[in-house]
Amino acid sequence: MHARADLIQAPRAARRYRNLLLDAGFHDVTVEVPTAVFTDATMLPMLSGMAEAAREAGAIAGEQAAAWIADQEERPRSGRTFLALPLFVAAGRRE
Repeated sequence: MHARADLIQAPRAARRYRNLLLDAGFHDVTVEVPTAVFTDATMLPMLSGMAEAAREAGAIAGEQAAAWIADQEERPRSGRTFLALPLFVAAGRRE
C-alpha cells in the first residue's frame, strides 16, 4: 500500500481535509466518508496497479505480483470480488 501511495503527490491529503478547511477560515466543517463497493471487474486496473507498484518497490517478487493479479482477475468470473473504497468528502461554511 505504501508503494502505491508514494506514486500519488499527496496520498494522505484526505486525512487533513478538516484541518485545511478550518485553517482557511471555514466554520461548521463536516467530513463524511461514503464508501463505494465494487463486486465486479471495474477496479481491476487499480488493483493490478497496486501489485505492480509493490513489485517495482521491491516489496514483493514479480511472481507474487503475477499470482495476485491472476487471482484478482479470476474473482469477477467466480462472483468473488469485493472492494470497498472510502471517499472522504469535507464541507464547511465561510462568512
